[in-house]
Amino acid sequence: MIFSEKKLAIAMVGVMVMESFAAVAAERATIDYAPRQTSYERERSAEEWAKLRDDNLEWDEIQTLVHEYNPTVSAIWINYRDNNDTGTYDLDYDDVISNIESTYDAAVGISDAGDAAAELKRKQSLASVDTVIQNSDREVVTLGYKKTEVTTAEAIKQQIIAIYTGELTTKLDELTIQQDQNLLQQAQRKLQVGSGTELDVLTAEKTLKDAEAALQKDKAAQVKSKQTVLVNLGWKYDADPVICQVPEVTDEMINAINLSEDISKAMGNSYTLKIDERKLALAEADGTVSSTTITLSTDKNQVQSDMTAKYNALITAQNSFAKQQLNEMSLMETYMKVQRGYATGASSLRELETAQYDYESAVINTQLKKYALQGAYFTYISYRDGLAGSGSNG
Repeated sequence: MIFSEKKLAIAMVGVMVMESFAAVAAERATIDYAPRQTSYERERSAEEWAKLRDDNLEWDEIQTLVHEYNPTVSAIWINYRDNNDTGTYDLDYDDVISNIESTYDAAVGISDAGDAAAELKRKQSLASVDTVIQNSDREVVTLGYKKTEVTTAEAIKQQIIAIYTGELTTKLDELTIQQDQNLLQQAQRKLQVGSGTELDVLTAEKTLKDAEAALQKDKAAQVKSKQTVLVNLGWKYDADPVICQVPEVTDEMINAINLSEDISKAMGNSYTLKIDERKLALAEADGTVSSTTITLSTDKNQVQSDMTAKYNALITAQNSFAKQQLNEMSLMETYMKVQRGYATGASSLRELETAQYDYESAVINTQLKKYALQGAYFTYISYRDGLAGSGSNG
């Protein structure tokens, strides 16, 4: 079939339009509806996406992963984006009043009971106009969502620490089981030679069973911690990515902290205080101004209290870690002394087993104290950087 130049031009235009529609459809298919992904594909480079989507979980990318793939956080940001131009945010004061009056006018005149209910609803709605305006404010909403994101990221950091402490706890349980088995055998031997009782054996058996139950419980908790991290960062619960180690925390880092300066930083960074201050700026009714001012004052006190409490917890964890290190060294010396005594016949096998158990347990407890210190430090830093304060905004 031969086309005229005019028909050919029309056909070419049609093809171009169809190709344009296809391109838009393809873009939406790969960008707008990506499951559990907050950002459009175009908003990050291919290299950035590849790094986020690999099977290596790195400490410094936790919050980004939360932003993109955490089911709760991703949902609120996508909802925010989808409602960007729908009139959900930045409501006009007069428009809210007008809507209340329109709703009231449409409800009255049907029955006396209906009129009474409509009047009550009108009064309640008029009394809460400031709250409606505050909660629709784009800055208030954004700050609240950012706070949720940061809070979630910090909780996941603590869960990663829980994964590693869980591993250590199960090792400690296994050591305890071995020790309890030795004690049970000793109780049984004493019973056989008449120097022990059946109650001693029963007690040793119960202690062993309790230790075995604790091991199973701690193994389950460890699995739960790992699954919690995975599903909250976009992996399937049974995935097996490489999970980052927890960054080191040194005495120098802790000793460099200036609590007074950090309280001032927390006052400026607190999401709660920023939300309070924005709501106060939006308040018009005297009652709302008064209540929001009180909330702001209360939350400022809470920020200072939070920072002081987290700092004290950090120092306590630092001291506990240092004390445990000394305890480990002492038990190591005892273990070495008993080893020498056992070699010369001055110490019994039972004494050697006990000394070994005490030392190996101390090594694990030192590591646990170290993780507790790291957890306390990162909690303190997160409070300084925005999470201090716990007023009505959560």
